[in-house]
Amino acid sequence: MRFKKTLFLNIFLSLFFLLFLSSLGSARSQVELAEKGLKQPERCENAKEIVLSGAYSPYSVHIIKAEVAGHIKRINAREGQILKKNTPIMEIDCAALEKQLMSLKEVLKALKLEKGVLERNLQLSRKKFQRYLKLKKEGHIEQQLVEDMETQVNSSRMTLIENRRHQAETRRAIAQLEDQIKKSRPCFDRPLYVSQNFKEVYETVVPGEKLSRLLDISKAKIHLVLSLPCFKRLKEALKEGRTLNFSLVLPDGKEIRARGQVEKLKVDPDNSYLYSYGFDLVFAPIKGLLWGQVVRIRIGL
Repeated sequence: MRFKKTLFLNIFLSLFFLLFLSSLGSARSQVELAEKGLKQPERCENAKEIVLSGAYSPYSVHIIKAEVAGHIKRINAREGQILKKNTPIMEIDCAALEKQLMSLKEVLKALKLEKGVLERNLQLSRKKFQRYLKLKKEGHIEQQLVEDMETQVNSSRMTLIENRRHQAETRRAIAQLEDQIKKSRPCFDRPLYVSQNFKEVYETVVPGEKLSRLLDISKAKIHLVLSLPCFKRLKEALKEGRTLNFSLVLPDGKEIRARGQVEKLKVDPDNSYLYSYGFDLVFAPIKGLLWGQVVRIRIGL
């Protein structure tokens, strides 16, 4: 019985040792293959074309957050719709702010009218002061009257200065309110696709809360990552704004020819990060392609 146990143990250890050696050899061969791949940049350098893969994406994605607090009173575009240029995606109730704004504008209007009166009074006081100086010099009035008139001139000038200061403060308050009202209706200078609305009508929001996710689908882009050898080969062609001719290869093998521009070229000379060499290829949207679909890009060298 002991002999059978010993035999079984020896067989088990032998099999384990053989499996360990084979796995070690497999790992070593994979490392050697990887090293050979890295040591053969001429495969990219001598190629007539290069094929890279990337996700077909909108040109940009915008997460819109609330900048003021309040209740949402209107949503102008739902998910799957195009938000028209200069149209607010959502409108936050700002009736109280608008009331304050109207009140401040009335205050500013009154201050402007008062300023005109104060400027005329100061002008008259200065003329009167000059006349008193002349009369004093001729001996017709006492010095005290001249000093009283000078005090009146200084008082008129200080009142006018205070009016101007009050006007400046009111203008600043009006500008701040107008900015808050504008932020309660976030809009954009180009059409955008509504991917997701995070809030509904009548919900309350506070600054920092997400309102919507908007996509700029006027252009498409694919982020492409290069190996160092391929980057060295393409570095002259890959310049910001440079136009490239390329082909999109779809999963079914269909090939679509297109032209695009190089943007956001990312180069890490120290190669300290993953995907150190890459760029965005920006081009006109392709009908039939789905956002997020992975496609291959064939670029002639």
